[in-house]
Amino acid sequence: LRTPGEGRDVVWLAAVLASAAFFLLGRQSFAEAGWDAFVGALPVGIAAALALLLVLLLLVESPAKRDLGRLALVAGAALAFVTVAIPLQLDREWITIGWALEAAALAWLFTKVPHRGLLFASAALSGVVFARLVLNEAVLSYHARSATPILNWYLYAYLVSAAALFLAAWFLRGTADELAGGSLRASSAQVTLGTILLFALVNIEIADWFATGSTVVFRIVGGSLAQDLAYTLSWAVFAVALLAAGIAGKSRAARVAAIALLVVTVLKAFLHDLARLGGLYRVASFVGLAISLALVAVVLQKFVLAPREKE
Repeated sequence: LRTPGEGRDVVWLAAVLASAAFFLLGRQSFAEAGWDAFVGALPVGIAAALALLLVLLLLVESPAKRDLGRLALVAGAALAFVTVAIPLQLDREWITIGWALEAAALAWLFTKVPHRGLLFASAALSGVVFARLVLNEAVLSYHARSATPILNWYLYAYLVSAAALFLAAWFLRGTADELAGGSLRASSAQVTLGTILLFALVNIEIADWFATGSTVVFRIVGGSLAQDLAYTLSWAVFAVALLAAGIAGKSRAARVAAIALLVVTVLKAFLHDLARLGGLYRVASFVGLAISLALVAVVLQKFVLAPREKE
């Protein structure tokens, strides 16, 4: 391993592939032995072995002659097993959570080893996590509903994944994370995907609260009055929180998305929800809606439009 020459990459690639094969065999062995409670120790041990290989790799070559691709391969594999250790203890969607944590870990590694492959891998994993949790409707039927509302597997699966994407974007902030010829930044895309994951979580938890069967069924309109109002109020709160985040982070995209969601919420309230109310409840709803819109207008005038006028 210390002699430069052809085929050195094959040695390190073989070690990484062997660690993946050993993980699969070890996972099955732990299950057969009834050691599932300690299965997190398996990927940690493999990560420690890969860390030793990484140290050896750093010693083999001088800093000026190090191959960033080889460093990224071994270090990324070690981080992959570390990030798998925590979600492996969970019983549902642990693979998806592991991918999300790996996306964050690769983003951090990209700040240390600026290899473009790490950036593309982090962005690709973020997209896969988003597709599995948002675009894949069947994910809600893979597992039966939990008997506990709110504090269930929906919460940790979507919340941890969203937090991992936000963390990845934070790591990539200030780096050369341009994708698609510079027209898209990985950090911006990850923030967008993470925000959508949070919005999906809010709607899933509401649907789960009002669900009666073994799986979650969405009824944005046409459900009970309480369910319709729960969606409307949660959308309004989410829009206001997104607007506040956009103002604090000086993100025009976040502010536009917040206003768009707020408009949709207002239309839903006027065209659907208020029609189901009567008497003083309808009057109180109109007053509350008017006050909310006035507060949003004041916030926009003070924190968004005023600075632009000064410029």
